[in-house]
Amino acid sequence: MLRCATLVLVAAAVLAPLAAAGRYNPPPQRPPQHAVVRTELVPESDGFDWLDAAAGFGLAIVSVLAVLLAVHRPRARQDARAD
Repeated sequence: MLRCATLVLVAAAVLAPLAAAGRYNPPPQRPPQHAVVRTELVPESDGFDWLDAAAGFGLAIVSVLAVLLAVHRPRARQDARAD
């Protein structure tokens, strides 16, 4: 069984280049054409909003703390008994 699988893999490896010969050739490259690029200025009022960023950061910190407090389980202390 192992020999048969090995022979099939070797045959596939040998025949693979022949199966793809002459097919899937990329088309010849054309020189690049001129492109029009639109550049638009962003108004100054649409810049980065630090207040929104601070609110998002604060919400993220509160969310992380809430998850940590929900997952945290206090460990029970085991006192040594003196009998």
